[in-house]
Amino acid sequence: MNKINCHVKVGDKIKIIAGNQKGLLGTITSIDQKNSSVIIDNVLPRIRYIKNRQGGEAQKKTIQIPIHISNVMLWDKEANICSKIGQKIVNNEKRRFFKKSGNLV
Repeated sequence: MNKINCHVKVGDKIKIIAGNQKGLLGTITSIDQKNSSVIIDNVLPRIRYIKNRQGGEAQKKTIQIPIHISNVMLWDKEANICSKIGQKIVNNEKRRFFKKSGNLV
């Protein structure tokens, strides 16, 4: 089982950089490291109809579709740009920072 090194964390504000939803902003709600995918709130909602076994009406359920980690990039709120992430040591702690602006995450 390969575990990918993930550049985003739960709660990060991200921008989708590829696919049908390109350009949308959202917040990460969960990460699946086994499949290298993330679920973003209010992005790519799909409607599923679930049949009743006893012949009643089908139920309508909204689910979130996962997006591959490589198709998202962290969003810098202060500079209003998306950027790659680097790591540096600040006050004996490893911290993430945006490479374009230099701001800490």
